[in-house]
Amino acid sequence: MRPAEPLVQWLADAEAPVSLVCFHCAGGSAQSFFAWKQAAAGVCELYAVELPGRSRRLREPFARSVTEVAAAFAEQCQALPDKPLVLFGHSLGALLAYETARVLLAQGVRKPVHLLVSSRQSPDWLPVCAGLPALNDQALRDYLANLAGTPREVLANQAMMDLAVPILQADLELILGYRHTHVRGLDIPVDAFGGMGDEQVRFESLGCWQRVTEGGFSLRMIEGGHFAVMQQPQVVMARVRVIGDGLAAAEGQHRRPSPAAVRGD
Repeated sequence: MRPAEPLVQWLADAEAPVSLVCFHCAGGSAQSFFAWKQAAAGVCELYAVELPGRSRRLREPFARSVTEVAAAFAEQCQALPDKPLVLFGHSLGALLAYETARVLLAQGVRKPVHLLVSSRQSPDWLPVCAGLPALNDQALRDYLANLAGTPREVLANQAMMDLAVPILQADLELILGYRHTHVRGLDIPVDAFGGMGDEQVRFESLGCWQRVTEGGFSLRMIEGGHFAVMQQPQVVMARVRVIGDGLAAAEGQHRRPSPAAVRGD
């Protein structure tokens, strides 16, 4: 059987100026961004990656490293319709989006124009295990129970928890096995978002994303906890709209004939 495609398209819009590719958190799936469709309407085409071992890719083995999945996701991004790419990642997804951006920039075929991240310490932040639980069964169950983003029906269903815990463990192992070895920063802008009540990812660690880019940086904090940004997609979409409008304006300026050409000089 052919493996499921890693990218899921949630919203198609041929007139949209950009494609937004979203990367889910540990324990999540492409389904995490289904609710973003309404906020994305008229702003962008909306795609979501999906790590193996869950949902549409349930029969596939779990990923072994961030580098491995970043290369695979970069390949999928290159196959998308030819329009500017913006990458967004939440929590673990921020790390995956960052490394995918690096692969795409290095390859030079389909360079992203912007990286948006939320609720994850900068890739060079140490210790890498900051904010993460121990990887034993009970600690992972407690972690899921304490996360505001875990649906109550999952917490109350033993069979669903038995499925969710191994997925979460495999995803957290990706973080624990990650090492940041890049010397140069990205040459694209990075915008970070965070929740003011997030006990796992503090303001200072979000601000350190500035260390991994040479293309400009901004940080916005909003009300809420670790999943505040996921629950308020309009915050991200407002930034994507500004990016898209800026690209459209630049393209219009580029196409505008010079005064000399208009006069026929």
